[in-house]
Amino acid sequence: MATAYQQDFYTWALDQAALLKQKRFDEIDLEHLVEEIEDMGKSEKRALESYIENLLMHLLKWRYQPYYTGRRSWELTIIEQRKRINWHIKENPGLKSKLPEAIEHAYELAKSGAEKATGIPISRYPETCPWTYAQFTNPEFWPEPGE
Repeated sequence: MATAYQQDFYTWALDQAALLKQKRFDEIDLEHLVEEIEDMGKSEKRALESYIENLLMHLLKWRYQPYYTGRRSWELTIIEQRKRINWHIKENPGLKSKLPEAIEHAYELAKSGAEKATGIPISRYPETCPWTYAQFTNPEFWPEPGE
């Protein structure tokens, strides 16, 4: 038989919140509540990685296609992703400790995305991220054309 958690997540979540507020801890669906809280943390990390991936992909395109006519769109995306990253870290300072692995993962995806978007083979991009976090989030930083 399906549980409330499986049948109607929205109502289940509201019920769990009500039980917590009422301190009725013995009635809480602890197993699923723990799972959902852990997933919330993972979701924040995935969001950060997504912002970094999008930023790095556009910085790669900026660097390796300096004469592309759609650069204004890239510029706007770069500016927006920098804002999102800075806001996300401000709202979730605990993610700072996850930056090295987030950047590594995001850069791999960014290279693949840049390859698909530009047709430039992935082998032409640096193996590891060529910029530091401080560089790629700096509003004054714009990569010089690459090889």
